[in-house]
Amino acid sequence: MNERTTYRAVLLGPNPIGAGEPVELKFVDGKHQDTIVVSVEEDGETITRTYRKGAETAEPIPYRFVDEEDSGPPNVQN
Repeated sequence: MNERTTYRAVLLGPNPIGAGEPVELKFVDGKHQDTIVVSVEEDGETITRTYRKGAETAEPIPYRFVDEEDSGPPNVQN
């Protein structure tokens, strides 16, 4: 039996993380993951983005951006 353990997905969202970036994801209990979280270290700060799977079933499965958190101070100019 040649059962696959991963599937192709694409992250869709704000640049540069998730700008159509292809990824390999693992099946969880034989199913596609509903939500994935990606963390990236950038300029000494950690940016964490959350993506959710839509209704599409053909690979690459698109995951759309839904949330972002970063560990740095707010960058708001008055």
